Amino acid sequence: MRLSIGIVGGSIAGCSAAILLSRAGHDVSVFERSRGGLVGRGGGIGTTGVLWEELVSRDIIDSGMPHFKAREMPFIVRTEDEPATGRVPHAIKLDLRAFQWTELWGQLRRRVPDSAYHQGVAVEWVEAVGSDAVDLIFEDGSAERFDLVLFADGYRSAGRRHVCPETDLQYRDYMLWRGLLPESAVDDAPLGADIPRLSYSALKGNATAYFVPGADGSTSVGERVINWACYIPLPEAELPEFMVDREGQAREGSIPPGALRPEEDARLKALMAANLPDWYGGMVERTQDTFVQLIYTARLPAYANGRMGLIGDAGAVAPPFTGSGVFKGYQNVQGLLEELDRADVDSALMRWSRLQVRLGEHLLALGDQMEQAFIWDSIDLATASGDDVAAWWKAAVTFPEEFTYQAEE
Repeated sequence: MRLSIGIVGGSIAGCSAAILLSRAGHDVSVFERSRGGLVGRGGGIGTTGVLWEELVSRDIIDSGMPHFKAREMPFIVRTEDEPATGRVPHAIKLDLRAFQWTELWGQLRRRVPDSAYHQGVAVEWVEAVGSDAVDLIFEDGSAERFDLVLFADGYRSAGRRHVCPETDLQYRDYMLWRGLLPESAVDDAPLGADIPRLSYSALKGNATAYFVPGADGSTSVGERVINWACYIPLPEAELPEFMVDREGQAREGSIPPGALRPEEDARLKALMAANLPDWYGGMVERTQDTFVQLIYTARLPAYANGRMGLIGDAGAVAPPFTGSGVFKGYQNVQGLLEELDRADVDSALMRWSRLQVRLGEHLLALGDQMEQAFIWDSIDLATASGDDVAAWWKAAVTFPEEFTYQAEE
């Protein structure tokens, strides 16, 4: 059955959905409220080697899309004996691809016809029409009717209120502070093909850093970009004071590049200088235009309500260190197509919703485990042996059957 499908949100999940659904024969329209392009949003991201190969084989991304293969995740901590690059008692094997958010979005967007992608069109309201249609009402007062509407409008999804009005975001009492630094700004980067996890010696939290291709797609040594991220505790009571930008404007959820108050940027850099190995602290210190994202989770009882559904971060929200964002958006839509091939629309949506709830719960369980391991209850890397760390990791984190970026040892 050929369906008319409206997709609210034209970022990675929205474009992925448009590609898959249109290739399956459905009439797709994507509505992105941003009036400018989405180029430049986000920093480096990653996905599993298995999903990467599937995206390439299905011509969802180019085989030559610039990326790096991450092969190990070393656990690192600064010690008095090894202050420069830290002590590394153990490393686990990875099968992960790291790349620029902007490059991924650009490749997806080019595969969505311009006639189907409506830039600068904001959805003001959504209204079910009987049991088999949904109206999207736009900011200018116009409306369009669809057989099915999918919300791909991110972790602060407006569509989630229509599908699961009882579900709220849960703040996790920590933030993600991020930056991008050209490799040319540092000497002898010790990263290689690794994505390290750096524990703080005297502070709850965790950091990581890894190479992504340069802005022009270059993967050559000296032309790469270091994408770093620091998870730092931030109690909810401190949010009103912290979440104010350099212009005095209160921010909600995030502070974009260049908007963090200079005194906060300096305070966080001093905090990392005191807790990270010297090379990594210097990397953070040299970075300009750092940015902040508060960490939330969302657990959903359903992914569909009538002819409305949720995909990507509009659905379940897991902490970003799970690395599941690209996988989740793709799998949500692939699962929907499989169910539509088996049953009528309404029966397919009911079964799809149950399956996506289960997938979301598995990813949230992984996020809970990693949150404990990386933020609140990490092993003491300064004194633990390699065998101790290996045993701790095996007991602390179990990847679900559907998703893993850990390679076999």
